[in-house]
Amino acid sequence: MDRLDAMRLFMRVADAGSFSKAANDLGIGQPTVSRRIQDLEHRLGADLFLRTTRALSLTEAGERFYGRAQSILDEFDDAEAEARGLDHEPVGMLRLTAAHSLGRLVIAPQVTSFLKLYPHIKIDLLLDDSQTDLVEEGVDLAFRLGELDDSSLMAKRMGEAQRKIWASPDYLKDRGTPTTPSHLSDHEALLFRHQSGAIRWTLGCDNTGDTVEIEMDGRFRASSGDALTQAAVDGMGLLLAPDWLVCDRVRAGELVCVLPSWGLPPLSIHCVWTSGKLKGKAKLFAEHLADALRFAEPLPA
Repeated sequence: MDRLDAMRLFMRVADAGSFSKAANDLGIGQPTVSRRIQDLEHRLGADLFLRTTRALSLTEAGERFYGRAQSILDEFDDAEAEARGLDHEPVGMLRLTAAHSLGRLVIAPQVTSFLKLYPHIKIDLLLDDSQTDLVEEGVDLAFRLGELDDSSLMAKRMGEAQRKIWASPDYLKDRGTPTTPSHLSDHEALLFRHQSGAIRWTLGCDNTGDTVEIEMDGRFRASSGDALTQAAVDGMGLLLAPDWLVCDRVRAGELVCVLPSWGLPPLSIHCVWTSGKLKGKAKLFAEHLADALRFAEPLPA
């Protein structure tokens, strides 16, 4: 195995955090992976991994080698792509992750058009409402909403979505349509499960810039945006949500905007990755999605 292949294998094991997982990803036996890593360590004269029965982690030497190997491989890939003209014919597997609702409604619809543009790329899309560990799962690109907590990740803002209040026509016919924010507290709210107790909606007016805080509560909470959207369609209450979550139901006439001049600040959509510059297949998909978000048809008020 040449030195570049050894670097790639080392980085795959480091990213996976497991010899067995790296071997499974690569379709080779675990003993082969272990032996090749031992050969690399012998050639370098340094231990790259701390091995225990429960975990595999990088040594100080391993961390330094990882950083240098990343830079070397990035430069080599750039040179190879330029020489072969592969910038226009990318190949290989692209692993993506997003929350279920975002993945279903925003990411997945762009996969087909992307794969038609790049027929030699394969996509593995992981939908997970928790914060997927990008290194452990071998993810190339993740899509996340709102403010980012993990400062160790690289990030790029893709766009933003308006957040408005939505309800079914039947609900509004039965309970009445709020005409001012002060009327909202008389209504049932549909809430995300991570919120507990009464929730305060801090709404801003698009026309005047005024803000108002309204305390809301409701009998139904869920961890799924799809479940809350269905509850809103079924007339169970008011839903404060980004437009991409409800777009299909709004265009079908199943949901309408309540107090259209009022809403929360826009919700940002970011793509995040582990290290280095965004490049290759991941960069192409990020740009493809950004274009789709930029030219998306706005919802009716």
